[in-house]
Amino acid sequence: MKPHYLLTIFALIVPVTALASNTVVLPPGMLMLDGSMAHSVTDVRWDDNRQAQPLIRGIDRYEPGGGLQGTITAKPHVVYNIAVTQLQLGVLENLTLAAALPVVTSSSINPNLGWIPGVYQPQMGRKYSEADFWGWAKSMGQNKPGNFSGNNGVLADMVLGARYRLPQVGLLRSLGLDAAITAQFALPTGRDPDPEQLVAGGTRVWDLHDYGDAELHLAIEKAFTFDGVPRLRLGVDVYHSILRERTFQTPTGAQSPLLLTFAPYVGGTYRLDPGDLDGITGLIEVVPLVGPTWPVWIAGHDIKQAAKFPPLLQLWFAHTYVHVAQSYWHSNSALWDWQHDRDWLPGDKNTVKLGGEFSMMRLGIPMSLYASYRAQDWIPGRNTRASDVLMVGARLIVKVW
Repeated sequence: MKPHYLLTIFALIVPVTALASNTVVLPPGMLMLDGSMAHSVTDVRWDDNRQAQPLIRGIDRYEPGGGLQGTITAKPHVVYNIAVTQLQLGVLENLTLAAALPVVTSSSINPNLGWIPGVYQPQMGRKYSEADFWGWAKSMGQNKPGNFSGNNGVLADMVLGARYRLPQVGLLRSLGLDAAITAQFALPTGRDPDPEQLVAGGTRVWDLHDYGDAELHLAIEKAFTFDGVPRLRLGVDVYHSILRERTFQTPTGAQSPLLLTFAPYVGGTYRLDPGDLDGITGLIEVVPLVGPTWPVWIAGHDIKQAAKFPPLLQLWFAHTYVHVAQSYWHSNSALWDWQHDRDWLPGDKNTVKLGGEFSMMRLGIPMSLYASYRAQDWIPGRNTRASDVLMVGARLIVKVW
């Protein structure tokens, strides 16, 4: 029997923040409100040979005491829409605190089920067709799974974080480098998928698989100035992400007796050790348009202060490589555990990110607009699932003291 998550899709698709410089902190007393929408699509996984495959394996079905009826195939298409609200507050000269509140506004999964006929069935005089199988399954209380639509207005795991910009002294100063340490923690405010549903999606860290329960980042960046104007910034961010062990309810087969009756031999619950993530990001930011420098009111009508504001337009490109450790299931069934473990072998994923931001600070408006696109199917990974994410958002900055 195949593991139940063959049709309970883990989304693996949702970013919490749009990428920006990883060493920037807010001045003390400044508050930034960031609101964004993310549209995420997943329909590909990379196998151990870095070849694109459907998100889940086929499910072999056997005649009771007989041969192979056939294989249920699936090519799921997963879509999540998420609204992310972030607050960042500059509390000290080099310290910014942050909180992110991601809310799933909608999610859908189309399993795109198919059928590969099995062996010849003497009692039927032919092989099982797809209609034959689902007709037989229905007589056993097992309906053919349809599309999933849900998680409307459901909170995902909230994130709290802090960034400390290292003083630019010694080697950092001599090399003209900016450096910062960022830590973030996820609160378990999300929702697990319904274990009795064949097609379902959750909103926890494990379901989204884009950020960890705890992360620690070290970023180093260098700005380059041309004709007295900063036009280019290069950076590297390395991080370690921890995913804690968690406990799930085992499907009992209450709604899908043929495909989800696992509790009798797996146990009432099972444990999952997801393994950790290790990543490195290379970042390139360019400034094609600095914009005017006016002594606007938000600079206290001081032209020198206005010159410190972000440029009118900046564009960025980044590539993130993430090593994904082995995940382990623990239950009363070693076979069931292995069937899960083999789909989450050690692997990696490559994420290409493109984006831009239009800041109106130099125009006297304390606001910026940004957009980004993230692709994980441009560069093959291994034993991971790929997602594409389009994000648009706006930032508003106000002084609170």
